[in-house]
Amino acid sequence: YAAAYSSYVSSSIGRAAVSKTAGCGFESLLTCRHLATTIGKEKSMKEKIVNFVNDVSKEMEKVTWPTRPELAESTRIVVVVSLVIAVFAWVVDLAVSEALKAIL
Repeated sequence: YAAAYSSYVSSSIGRAAVSKTAGCGFESLLTCRHLATTIGKEKSMKEKIVNFVNDVSKEMEKVTWPTRPELAESTRIVVVVSLVIAVFAWVVDLAVSEALKAIL
């Protein structure tokens, strides 16, 4: 297999292969046999829901949840930054309002 695609894997100057020219190129990675075995075997809605819930529970096990001190620190940062942005917007609004009053 590797020998058949060795000319596609790297260029003459030793650079990494370009994704469109490496491996199988533009050929489909799904075989006709695979497509023939999957036709007509659509899963029921119940099976899809069960698979979805199982996938979600597997992914939730991988989540790294923050500790209580990390969560408190992040919350403080969000509150402070929100207040700073709110005060900045208020000052800009006040300045623009006063400038328009002076012009009009």
